[in-house]
Amino acid sequence: MRRSPITCATARSNKRMFLNPALLWGLAAVSAPIVIHLIHRSRIQSQNWGAMMFLEELLAERARSLRLRSLILLAVRTLLVLFLVLAMLKPAVRWQAGAARSGRERVSAVLLMDDSCSMRAGRPRTAWQEAQDLALKYLEELKNGDDVTIVLTSKAAQAASAAALFDLEGAKNMIRNAQPSYGTADLPRAVTGALQVLESRHNPRRELVIFSDLQTDGWQLEDGTRWSFIAGARKSSKFPPQVLLAPVLRERPGNLAVLSVTPSRQVIDPFSELFFHVEVLNDGEHPADDVSVTFIVDGAPKTTQTLDLNPGERRVLDFAHRFDRAGSSYVGAKIRAVGDQYEEDNELYLSVLVMDSLPVLIVDGDRRTGPLESETAFLALALAPQDKEDPDWRTVLAPTVVDVTDLRGTDLLKYRVVVLANVAGLPSATVSELERFVIGGGGLLVALGDRVQPEAYNRDLFRHGSGLLPVALGDPALRTVRPAAPVLAAGTSPEAAAGRFVHLGQIVSRVAALDLFRPEKGQDWSSGRVFNYFKTAPASGDQVRVLALYTDGQTAIAQKKVGEGKVTLFTSSVDADWTDLPIQPFYVPFFQSLVLDLASQVVPPRNLAVDQSLSCVATGPLALKPHLLYPPRGNPVALPVQRQGALSVFAYDQTRLPGLYTVAPEGGDTEGRVYYTVSVDRRESHLTRLGREELQRLTDAEGLGARLVETPEELVLAAGTGSGGYPLIAHFLLLALGCCFLELYLERRWS
Repeated sequence: MRRSPITCATARSNKRMFLNPALLWGLAAVSAPIVIHLIHRSRIQSQNWGAMMFLEELLAERARSLRLRSLILLAVRTLLVLFLVLAMLKPAVRWQAGAARSGRERVSAVLLMDDSCSMRAGRPRTAWQEAQDLALKYLEELKNGDDVTIVLTSKAAQAASAAALFDLEGAKNMIRNAQPSYGTADLPRAVTGALQVLESRHNPRRELVIFSDLQTDGWQLEDGTRWSFIAGARKSSKFPPQVLLAPVLRERPGNLAVLSVTPSRQVIDPFSELFFHVEVLNDGEHPADDVSVTFIVDGAPKTTQTLDLNPGERRVLDFAHRFDRAGSSYVGAKIRAVGDQYEEDNELYLSVLVMDSLPVLIVDGDRRTGPLESETAFLALALAPQDKEDPDWRTVLAPTVVDVTDLRGTDLLKYRVVVLANVAGLPSATVSELERFVIGGGGLLVALGDRVQPEAYNRDLFRHGSGLLPVALGDPALRTVRPAAPVLAAGTSPEAAAGRFVHLGQIVSRVAALDLFRPEKGQDWSSGRVFNYFKTAPASGDQVRVLALYTDGQTAIAQKKVGEGKVTLFTSSVDADWTDLPIQPFYVPFFQSLVLDLASQVVPPRNLAVDQSLSCVATGPLALKPHLLYPPRGNPVALPVQRQGALSVFAYDQTRLPGLYTVAPEGGDTEGRVYYTVSVDRRESHLTRLGREELQRLTDAEGLGARLVETPEELVLAAGTGSGGYPLIAHFLLLALGCCFLELYLERRWS
């Protein structure tokens, strides 16, 4: 009759081992009783005595008895020391996978529950509910004396401190009451933490049971380094655990998701209409018909579009809207369709700041009195153009031009962006003020020119990469002297003027400020001619990137992230001394885009991820008022306040629930109301499961060595059949105690 591989155990699968081999040197202590015995015998000295010859025959039999008793006591004392040393070595018998569970064996188990947001998918029963059922079935197999630790992937960072539960009924209640989070899963981190937990447990048989929907993104199998570390940690364990992988939801759920809501402009104003691009996805395996997508503004539905989506299809829908007031607002999109089995990504909201004025400070390094002669004359007109046909038309940008000498006494906090145009250099105090401005979320645009001193810029603004400037400046290219006429001859071709100038060329980084000038967008900037610019050192550092190049491959635009703000460097000038850009049709949108990109940063951020802290900064009279937070569900919460001079900072870190959060002054003042959104990571919308090859990597003995259990029956059969062992420390302690009592008894009996 064929035996089941689960219940069959062989003697050769057993192996004796010590859990504390570092104390093997203690075996030398076993020789201590023998050494003491020999030393004691060496101290006995023979004395000749004449009458002794008459007693030798009488004492011969007595001597043999004493010698036997001495040897027996020596053996007992030696065994006593030996058993004590062996107990300290923590001996055990370990058996490999396939050994049946015995009546006296104890198990230490870790139940690793994938509680990422995707576990909410599935109808009528969710993946999480199936995982709970499987976990409860496994707990039914544990016996008194076994211990279990429950680890959630969302709490992987605290896994090492998770307590072992000997109360199995309490463990079942924890499973029943647990709920999935709205976050993502990091399975490599969670598995590492679970293995660390098992290594600290006392029962020799160890089992790690993983309950998961096998979503591809959560397992991160492409990170071979982390999984190699996990495989090594499992193999090097004194008792390598059996790993059981219990997948839930055999069929992939149908899912329709709103992936993103993006405005068509970087800065939103109440003066003109804009579009919001809503990207939707059918992540299911079946077509979705009559899908409705509703656009929402400040809680009110505005427009609904209906469409059909094929499996795996993405679609971008445009919704037009014009805001009628400045201040904090929010927009969103909601998708609805039959067959959607995952609702957590059906809505997505975006907090927007509508601005009726965006103050820009322009620092002119070459101020002149003649018309259009100053360094920043063209730039000031480009940022605030006038429409003679429509006197009521206005732009959100509000530039203010100052001399370098006036910069030191200017309050930079009144502005969103500062522009340095052909400024020779700056005193250290002004540089420090600019650094504080940018770190706090301000934007800085640096344009060069003939007055710039590269040594001063590299010393004060670049500072070996630790300053504001993205890259170090070299020498000017000095390609040619700018012609006096404002426009070159129309017939001059690039071939004829080879070497005399360069054009703005390739865009090498994707950034919203330059999207308009990509070839597919139709706005051509290659007609502009640059006659001189500063060469730069190569860009380096995680926060630095080159945005665009000239046609000769040199850097045209570079950008650096500094704190909460950004610094953009344009290596030529904004006037007509080094370029003919001011007469090009793209000059106005080009510099407006650069400035708006720097001003688009909202600090503190208002569109947050789950569990990201929320901060609200109040100024003026609002800073003196208490503030309340209105969460997506539940009662208002009074926010703690931290005073920072004239500012008040209100903070809240319990953003575990996605949705809309509103912060408002106590008393219902709508002027100071600020909207925040907390969104589920859209990686959780992709419910693609691990494929056969990926599962093979997890079940491979050289990897995680997991055993796939796809049904509750398989889980029950596999429970308790992994590698483990039986500790012998108690047996050796009892033997040592028996030797101790025996030695005392013999001493008393023979004394």
